[in-house]
Amino acid sequence: MIKALLLDIDGTLLPRGVEKIDEMTVRAIWQAHEKGIKIIIATGRGYNIMALDVKQSLPVDYFITVNGGCINQKDGTVVFSYPMDPEDVERLIEVGLKYDAPFAFKFSDRMLAYNRYEDFTRLYCYGPIRKEWIGDETENRRYHLEHEMPIGCFFFPNGFDVLALQQEFPTLKFVPAGVGSGAGECYSIRINKGRTIKRLMDSIGIKLEECAAIGDSPNDEEMLQMCGIGIAMGNAHESTKRVADYVTADVYHQGIPKALKDLNII
Repeated sequence: MIKALLLDIDGTLLPRGVEKIDEMTVRAIWQAHEKGIKIIIATGRGYNIMALDVKQSLPVDYFITVNGGCINQKDGTVVFSYPMDPEDVERLIEVGLKYDAPFAFKFSDRMLAYNRYEDFTRLYCYGPIRKEWIGDETENRRYHLEHEMPIGCFFFPNGFDVLALQQEFPTLKFVPAGVGSGAGECYSIRINKGRTIKRLMDSIGIKLEECAAIGDSPNDEEMLQMCGIGIAMGNAHESTKRVADYVTADVYHQGIPKALKDLNII
């Protein structure tokens, strides 16, 4: 019996750049919730930079954010987070400034651009993502020293291959970002959505085999493998489809409602 439903956002709940969740999808998720199933969002985005409709239209119990780097309650309160090592943060800043790249850090409760704020927000903010949600720390670059270490870092390239930085940072994991243009992000190799799901499920008393997860990207693969049922969207990356137990319709054709009905979750 499924007791928890874990959902990615971009490419799963919403087509990239779209603000409103399809009504059939909203209705299906509410039906699952009304059956006593916990609804958990698992996304690469930070809590403060996800589409408002996700927070307002869905009965979310928890948010797993920054690719598993943080667990937030429905109101944003941080339950747990996995910050980067200070040495890695300082070296990422050095690399970003060396190439004069637009880049930003994701913290537990905010996202701050550390270089070329206007360029970063122009490239990053599309669809439901608003410029005012991203702070400008390009003058001081000290938030990580005075408040908390970040959980993730997001780069737009400027004459270099973001993913090639993996060779210089063995304690970080670099992944391509869905916005394209060669963008990429990184976070600690200690974390992924699957590992953080296990931590959350252990804390609330739900077994992993009682979980169903739906995603579309390589950063969802550990989540799909960790849960009892792993569902890939029809528009998912081929590697994501290969690790899934079931492939549903794509995000434009009510893939979530179809999966929940086909698997008798609702």
